[in-house]
Amino acid sequence: MLPREKALLALYDVFYEEKYSNMAVKDALKGENAGIDKNFIAQLIYGTVRYKLTLDYIIEKNSDIKLKKMSKYVLLILRMGVYQLCCLDKVPQSAAVNESVKLANKYAFRSKGFINAVLRNVAKNKDITDFPTDRIKYLSVKYSFPEDMVKRLSRFDFCEDLLKSLNREPKTTIRINTLKCKNLENVEASPLYEYAGYVKSLNIADSKEYNEGKFTVQDVAAMMPVLALSPKENEVCVDVCAAPGGKTTHMAELMKNRGKIYAFDIYPHKVELINKNADRMGIDIISAEVFDATKVYEPLLEKADKVLADVPCSGIGIISGKPDIKWNKEDISELPKIQLKILENASKYLKIGGELVYSTCTLYSEENECVVNEFIKNHKNFELQKIELPSPLMQENDGYITLYPNFSETDGFFIAKIKRCR
Repeated sequence: MLPREKALLALYDVFYEEKYSNMAVKDALKGENAGIDKNFIAQLIYGTVRYKLTLDYIIEKNSDIKLKKMSKYVLLILRMGVYQLCCLDKVPQSAAVNESVKLANKYAFRSKGFINAVLRNVAKNKDITDFPTDRIKYLSVKYSFPEDMVKRLSRFDFCEDLLKSLNREPKTTIRINTLKCKNLENVEASPLYEYAGYVKSLNIADSKEYNEGKFTVQDVAAMMPVLALSPKENEVCVDVCAAPGGKTTHMAELMKNRGKIYAFDIYPHKVELINKNADRMGIDIISAEVFDATKVYEPLLEKADKVLADVPCSGIGIISGKPDIKWNKEDISELPKIQLKILENASKYLKIGGELVYSTCTLYSEENECVVNEFIKNHKNFELQKIELPSPLMQENDGYITLYPNFSETDGFFIAKIKRCR
């Protein structure tokens, strides 16, 4: 199967079968050997999902037929074709148009003339100058974000830079397993954290080093909650929302695989992932169980030195790697209540003097500062603690830090550190 056809079928799964874009890419790359094809397929899938709203705006400007009247495959072929014409400098215009028509021959035969005409129009008029004049609509169309998302992020005076950075093609980042090694060949060292690095391969999870447990795939920002928590050897630690285990195994590495970590997740198959990752990385201090973090695990009451609550969230900070989050229509209004409940339950595991890190991969204040402030207001025996991070990411803080992609060149992340004082 040719690269564009693989990308088309993957996009169908993302837009019409609710498949996550990263899983669609992973499945589309199965069996591909040529590196250039792998990169092109991934770029077509991620790029078309990332810029869907902008692509649809361009299509509407160059078509007499409304989007809602087009068949699914016609719309997908047009989106993919317009993405190649407007966003990929290395794809010749003739190839973008002609290969799209070939796809139409197989998936939308009756509309191949229409697809050809629209894409040729776009090729002649691909420089967009007539953006909406309203600021929110302008940012929405230019950077391909839903208007409600833009409105929420518009509270930042750097909103446009933030949107631009959320559209970046992320580097593949790994965390070296310090229990097994301190560095790896063919890894570009990160300036942000000594045990983080960047790799070019899309298939690193199939590598010998990965299978030997020498590293795990994780963005630098996702490493910071554990560094902020700073678990030590022989401590009792709890990770209340642990799957797939990236932060849990990081805790074990900092603890030198000495002590005890209780790791929970609500889904059995995700608990299996935690155990699998721990086994692969040579870690044996993690006890993973199926448990709902909105409930209290009685055996651990007041037993823990450190607790990590990396709670479910809207995920806005990780859009660069999972652009389908933009088009997720889930109602997130109930999330802060769930997050506060998890935080309250997690705090009950701490001994006096114990510390807890609350973290999210979102940038919405109602899921971040508002949740933490509400908790502190209602629990007088807890106090915010200053967070210490590696110097390139360190900020002056009184207990919480937000990493913004446009400043940190990482995913967006929120971290708060809380201590039980009495």
